[in-house]
Amino acid sequence: MSSVFLAIVAVTVTGAVASWTGYGDAKFAVFVFVFGAYFVVLCLHEFGHAYAAHLAGDSGVAARGYLDLNPLRYLNPVLSLLLPAIYLALGGLPLPGGAVLVDRTVARKRWQAAMISASGPLFNIQFAVIAMVAIALAAPTVGAPFIVGGSAIFGPHQVFWQGVSFFAYIQVAVALLNLIPVPGLDGFGIIEPYLRPETRRGLEPIRPYGILLVLLLLVAFPPVRDGFSHAVESIMSTFGQPYYGPGQGRDAFMFWQH
Repeated sequence: MSSVFLAIVAVTVTGAVASWTGYGDAKFAVFVFVFGAYFVVLCLHEFGHAYAAHLAGDSGVAARGYLDLNPLRYLNPVLSLLLPAIYLALGGLPLPGGAVLVDRTVARKRWQAAMISASGPLFNIQFAVIAMVAIALAAPTVGAPFIVGGSAIFGPHQVFWQGVSFFAYIQVAVALLNLIPVPGLDGFGIIEPYLRPETRRGLEPIRPYGILLVLLLLVAFPPVRDGFSHAVESIMSTFGQPYYGPGQGRDAFMFWQH
């Protein structure tokens, strides 16, 4: 396990403890906590792709260092790390992060090839569920102004839980974004092995521009943006999440605005 990943985990834990205890500037602590947690999951997301490829028979992922959770080994540090970090720091939805080079042709079964793509978003889903379940169980003690059943719930550690709520929102949104079946995204990689060869060849030119197309639709077309936001909010509501939690967490995360 790379020392870079361990350092990210240590920073994340420090931010979490500081926001929980209220040590120092609690909102800055939320920034450190959520920012670090995002990159921890990003590393695990890419590790998921690499490990699934390794199990399918791609021995090259180990040689390229993809199994040690070091984000600096990703394909493009600017597109994979810097730009998502900037988007997140601005309070927006981070772009799908790192990218590992894997050989999908080694997969003997179509389900193995599909799992190479699915294994990354599964980490986002897993951490989103963990965060949402933790909030749902802690709802009676979550600090105001969390709203449960139309009433404000007061309690300790409110800034910490607001940060967890914002983190959960990010993970749900990133998972949904990654699972859109557009060439270049993991959602397409999941169904690609089951498509006819001529269909795959016809869609191949779209692959480099798939994420740009999706982001353009989300930015330029309000119905698409609103539909995406509604889908994220519906998932969180299903898990009993406070309606205003992610927004409050985002406000705490952007500590420089206060």
